[in-house]
This record gives sequence, C-alpha cells and structure tokens, in this order.
Amino acid sequence: MMRKLSLLLAVAMLLGSLSLSAFAGEPGGAARFTSYEEVNAAITLIPARDAQAELGYLNGVTTILEIDGLKFKDLNGNGKLDVYEDWRKDADARVNDLYSQLTLEEKAGLFYHVNTCGNPQGVDFNDSRYMFSTESTVPAEEGARFESRSMWYYINALKITTHLDNTNGTPAQQIVFHNAMQALGEDTRLGMPIVISNDRQYNAWGGMIDTAHDAFGAANNLELSTKLWTQYSLESRAVGIHMVLHPYGQELGSWNGEDPEYAGAMTKAEVEAIQVEGGTQACMKHFIARGGDSSFQNARSDAQTVDNWMKAWEIALQANPKWVMTNGYGTGLTNTVHVDYDKETMDYLRKTLGFKGIIVSDWGDQGDHNSGGTTVDGVELLTLSIPERYAFTINLGLDQIGAFAADYDSDGHGGQANRGAIEAALSEGLITEERAYETCYRVLRDKFELGLFENPYSDVEYALSLTASAEYIAQPWDVVDSETLAAARNPEVVALERQLQAESAILIKNENDLLPLERGVKVYINSTASAITLEGYKKVLPDYAVLVDEIADADVVIADCTQINDAAEQIIDDAKDAGKKLVIVANTADPTTYLVENADALLALTFSRSADHGTGAGGFITTTEPIVFAQLLFGEAEPSGMVVKELPRDSAANSAQWKDLAGDQGAHPWVRMMLLAMMKTSENNTVPNNWGDPLIQYRYGMRYGAKPEFVYDTLVLPRAIHEVVTESGGSTRTSYESVIETKAGEPFTAYVLLWNNGDDGITTVQAKCDDVVIAEKIMAVNGGDWRVVEMTLTIDQPGEHLVTVGDLTKTISIVE
Repeated sequence: MMRKLSLLLAVAMLLGSLSLSAFAGEPGGAARFTSYEEVNAAITLIPARDAQAELGYLNGVTTILEIDGLKFKDLNGNGKLDVYEDWRKDADARVNDLYSQLTLEEKAGLFYHVNTCGNPQGVDFNDSRYMFSTESTVPAEEGARFESRSMWYYINALKITTHLDNTNGTPAQQIVFHNAMQALGEDTRLGMPIVISNDRQYNAWGGMIDTAHDAFGAANNLELSTKLWTQYSLESRAVGIHMVLHPYGQELGSWNGEDPEYAGAMTKAEVEAIQVEGGTQACMKHFIARGGDSSFQNARSDAQTVDNWMKAWEIALQANPKWVMTNGYGTGLTNTVHVDYDKETMDYLRKTLGFKGIIVSDWGDQGDHNSGGTTVDGVELLTLSIPERYAFTINLGLDQIGAFAADYDSDGHGGQANRGAIEAALSEGLITEERAYETCYRVLRDKFELGLFENPYSDVEYALSLTASAEYIAQPWDVVDSETLAAARNPEVVALERQLQAESAILIKNENDLLPLERGVKVYINSTASAITLEGYKKVLPDYAVLVDEIADADVVIADCTQINDAAEQIIDDAKDAGKKLVIVANTADPTTYLVENADALLALTFSRSADHGTGAGGFITTTEPIVFAQLLFGEAEPSGMVVKELPRDSAANSAQWKDLAGDQGAHPWVRMMLLAMMKTSENNTVPNNWGDPLIQYRYGMRYGAKPEFVYDTLVLPRAIHEVVTESGGSTRTSYESVIETKAGEPFTAYVLLWNNGDDGITTVQAKCDDVVIAEKIMAVNGGDWRVVEMTLTIDQPGEHLVTVGDLTKTISIVE
C-alpha cells in the first residue's frame, strides 16, 4: 500500500512561501519543483511490512521497481535494480556500487560541508527562491557574508550533499524545508540524499530555544541528562536533522569543567544518548581545543602537557561518535600550524585514539590566517595553492572542508571554500584514488546507515507527536514568546527541563538561611537581563511575594545579574546603601569575589539555552524560566547543582592558572608541580580539588538548611632562627632556636588548616592582632573536606602581639 505523507506538511508553512515559475538562467536548466506544494504533492510513502523496507519517494520522479514481491527505488532511472538501490544488500556493497558510478564532480562534492544557501546566519526559506531558484545568485539577506545561492544551485550545480542548516521555525515549518532539500537530492542523476546537520543540538523549535549545555554538567544527574539528550535527538531527527555539531563537553574548561574523567564520562553518555537512543548522529568537537576561557595554544603552560586533554577525548570517543570536527582557530600539538595541517595532531586522532569516522574541519579552516605557519617538515603553508592546501589536509586524514559557502570562483578566503580545488587536487593526483575512496566511502556509508536512500523524508504527524502538546497538535497557534512556546511543546520534556533548571542551580552562599524566602515577604527585583526576562519574573513573583516598586519598601532585594557590569553594581550598591537583605542571582554569570562579599545569599543559575550559531528567534526567555526562578527563591524547588570548574578569586589569579592543568587556581609553583605529577600518574589524569587557592572549589554546592561545620587546625606563623651560645665547664656550645617572629611593617603569611566536617559551606576567616581584625578571607569548603587558608598580614608596632586566625591564637614577636 502506498500513502501520501501527512497533509499537515503542505499547510504548515505555505502561507509565507512564494511560488516560482521555472528559472532558466545560469547555470542552466529548469528546476522540476518550483514550490513547496509541488514537493509535498509528490512525496509518497511505501510503509514497512513483513520483509518490505519503508520507502519514501517522489511520485513522478522516481520509478518503483517490483522484484520478488518487494519494492525498490530506481534512483538513477536506468530501469534496473542497481546494488546501491537494493536495501537488502550490505552497506559496503552498496557504497562500492555507488562509488563506481560517481563522476569526478560528484566525488569532489562529497568533500564539502557548507551552510544552507551559503549563509551562516540562515535564510528565510519562506521565500522559496532560496530553495528552488536556478539563478546563479539569490538576493542576499541583510548582513549576509556572501552572495546567497539557492539549495537547487548547491545540490545540482555544485554537487554538495552535506549541508549545515540553522533554520528557525516550528517543527512543521522545518519539515517543509528539509523535505524540499531531500526532493532536490532525489531529483539528481543518482538520487543522492542530503545529510542535514545543525549547529544547535536541539533545534526542533528552531531558533527559539536550544540545549542548555552548561546545566547538564552542573546538575550532575546522568539519568535526567540522558532523558533530555535522547529526547532532543529524537525530535531533531523527526524534523529532518541527521547530525548535530555537538557535543564538546569533553573539551577541558567547557561545560563539564576541567576534570578529564568527569568531562569524558559525561560526554560519552551524551554521545550514546544522541546516537544510540535518539537516532541522530553526533559530531564531537573541536579537536583539540579548550573550552571556556582559553584556546589550546594559549592554554599550554611550561609543562606543555596534553595528557589530561587526551584522556577526556579518549573516554568520550568510546561512544563511537560518527563525526569529529577539528579546532578551527588554533594550532595543534606541534604548536606551529593549524590542527588540520599538523600531522602529529591528526595522527593522534586517527591512529592513537583510533577514530575511524568522518572528520570535518571547522568552518573556514583552509582560508587566510588559519592556513599560516610552517610545518615541522618545513612546508610554508601560504606558499601552497588552494588545491595543494586542500590536498595537504585531506592526506593527513581530514574528510570534509567545512565552510560557510562555496563556489568555483572563490579565492578560499573568509570562510568561503573553493569548490574546484578538490576536483583539481583529484585530477592532478594530489589526492590519490585510494585516499579519495576513503573519504567517499565514509560519507556515502553514512548516508546508507542513516537510511536516507530508502526514505529521506520526515512526517509532520510523527514529529509533532514527539515535539508538541496535544492542544497544539489539535489546533496550532502562533508561537511568539516563552509562554506560547511552553504550552506548544511536549509537556513531559518541559517538566524535565524545569527539573534540570533547579538541579543545575548552585547555592554559593546563604547567610542566616535567608533562602528560601518566606512567602508574603516584600521584594524588590531588578535585573541586567532583557526587559522580556525581567517582566517575566515580575509576572510570576506576585504569586509568592509582595512585589514593590521601590527598594525602600522592600524587605529583600533580588539582584538578577546576567553580567557583572555597572548596572549590576548599581543595583547591589543601592540595596546595600538601603540596608536591605540582598539575594544576588548570578544568572549565567560566574560568581565572583565581589558578589560573594556583597550578597547575603548568592544563587548561581547555569541554565541558558539561546540558539547556538545563526540568528535566533527574538522574544524568548532563554535563561531559567520565571516559574522556576520563583520556585527556587521560595523553596518549591531546591538548588542542587555543583561547580564544575573551580572559580578564581580574581582575574590575575585566573590568568596565572595553568590551563593545561586543573585544581591549581592560586597555587604556588611547587604545588602546581605536585599537581602536575599527580595528573600524570593518576589513572584518569585527575587531581585533588583542594590544593590550590580558588574562590570556590570543584564540586562545591550548598543545599537549603544544610550546615557546614568548620574546624580550625594548626596555626602557622613565620619563624626566625636565632643562634644561642652557651658556656659550660669551660667549653662553648652553639645551638639554634626557632621563635615566632617577624619584622615590623613587613607583610608575612599566616597559614591554618580549615576542615569542614559538615555540609558544603562558606565562611569568612578573620585574622586578628590583639583582638583587632586586620585581614579577612572568604573560604568555601566542600563538606567532609579541608583547605589551607593562606593570609597575608602586616603588624607595624614592635613588641609581643596575639595573632588569632579563626579560634586559634599564638604570640608573635614583632621586631624593628
């Protein structure tokens, strides 16, 4: 039985689409399809039954062959069943048959991976010229980096069949566009399907929200995370996305922190959820970048170590991601040239780590500044022609040139690939036939494994059953803000995300158990976030508290800080000047010493899901939702997250950290050397998290009502060694004594061991001279752990003085 795909497909996006008459301009020829209606009318499904595979095809384009009672697609229109068309054959046989039929142009096209229409910001496919026009260019949208070319042009003229699409829109809208791309592919000479990738790990509701990457590491709840990763993958695949350019939590310093064991294990689980449970493919990136605050080459310290970096990759690669992206903007292991040109780096990935999947370069790698430098073999890369440059990287193990755009007349700069360079490299023997086959094999096999030769089309009814609420399915509405989006989405997924929002929130400080707030308290709130976000919070808070317009009328001030700028400091200063209790919410901003010092309670929210790359849709709250924000503050939900990367006391300390190590914020050089030795000799290159002097240590996170139990142990003050000469029985004896002593007016260091025998907590350690406070230091200590407190003190007055740190006291002599 044959049936049409859901009629929703036809009606979902046609209101804004333009219908085209056939264009006949360069590069010549007319498109078979000129509108989305025509594509939808042609898509036909043969359902799976017994021994029959499911087939999706274009009626009027592809002939169906019937052999032994089974149906097959005659993709190349030769009237017979080719091996590559026979879904009963193994993938290797199908790949080899298809490869034997490829022209030079078609082989070369497999080496490119570009943005749809050559526009990294995404295009508005409601204007169907971007899909079907056969003109050489399409009018560029405002801000476009390159001239836009239609998908017809990219697929037919340039023979590129792997496309990065960051399109915005509802699930139904995206399916219309993705099915049209597949129709263009099926209408080519060999019926080549399109692999569609996405920069956004979750783009079923395109551009409105994405995956809240940082929140998963902070929540440290693998069961919850796996449910969401799996669901996001299922939804992505349902709308026609085959591969997501994620994760990169295995990059040290990224959203899973600096512990290679934790970062690797979390990423491994994420890849498995995406691929095995969800059915979308994962592209781990960026080999071998550092996430967060430093690039790989800038992160490398005197130690020049990569042991811990590679351990995270090694662990994560056990999940067998189908793709890996290289680091687009940094050098490799030799520190001389970009990753793609560095044999040592590419060999490490292919040979040492044993990765056998598809390697794609980061976008724009082979252009301008990314291709500079001289290899260890003396090759000056900028002296190479573009075909030589591309061949150089392909021969080292790269499979695809990632680029924003491509065309034959490109100079290869600015992120636009030269489409003729691979053909030239193949023709001139710069890339051997054997090497060309390896890449073509990987790329073609991927299409077969995805099942795209059988059915590349997506079904709206199935996609909505995964992505949407019953109410939205029954009567779709315009999704224009966070409220209409939450109501439209799958309610089970929304509930899981709200759980993640709470579990990824980190309670840093809670003086006198200020949080959770009592219901009915008078609160004043201000924020550095967008007006939409602040209004969302103000709309929900009256259900819990009396919301006042002036600080003077408030019992508690809530400072929502998405960044620490002048506006944030003004809110904090105003609250302090008014003598009000102050709750600071570091909303996707790192907690700093300034925030800890000024807050009565400090809550760090790590949840952020703005669209990755492209241009996101406007009008949506992408940080913690207002309802969860209020629930956290008033105790209906409890923060239970942890710090995944130790936080520095100040920017100077952060700059001094060895970014190719961990646990060394504020550490002395000799402590760093000990940590380095520990890292090199521990099983998974892990190190202790309490040897340095960070503001907040790794895995810290308080709970409501939990109590730390601080114990001070062993106060150490500076000593001086004095020579003591004694006479006895006519002989002189020299000995030495150690006394607690230092010079007046000169800084000295006091040390104390601070244990926490209770729950995670924070305290301000005071140092006193004769009962007068002369120094203070914030110390956050994980429960059941210890830290060394180091304080710099100065005493100007000579004489004997009592020095007290915490509850420990010693006498020190201050001399001239």
